[in-house]
Amino acid sequence: MATIEYRTPVASAGPPPVSDAFVLQLRTHAARVPALPVRPLTGREVAVAVRYAADEGQQLPLDLSAMKRIVIDPRERTVRVQPGVTPDELRQAAFYWGLTQPAGDGMVSENLVAAHVVTPDGELVEADEARLRELRSGAALGIVVDATYRI
Repeated sequence: MATIEYRTPVASAGPPPVSDAFVLQLRTHAARVPALPVRPLTGREVAVAVRYAADEGQQLPLDLSAMKRIVIDPRERTVRVQPGVTPDELRQAAFYWGLTQPAGDGMVSENLVAAHVVTPDGELVEADEARLRELRSGAALGIVVDATYRI
């Protein structure tokens, strides 16, 4: 089930800390051959996992299905979603406000207004306009950990 917020996000004091449980899961799963999937819950945990895999010189499968946060701003008509959110979960959340989600590949990419991406070297960055163009065209490398769309 997705976590749904119906408000404009408030600036926080900083990113949440990476939990000890996640670090333990990361080390335990990476030690297996083949590696077991790691299930991060935040963009910061994705960055830690990517950096760890790069430092260790190994591939590490990520399961992003638990990243299910939806933040709807009905005044701005935007929605921020994490990669684990299903289309049905997004449709239900938007319906509450009488909004509809973008549909079709072209419509989705045209409505992308912001994103947070983990780069191949494990950096969590906010996509600038150049990276957004790359994301819209499918040419960017990295893991999108949340995306904001006009709806």
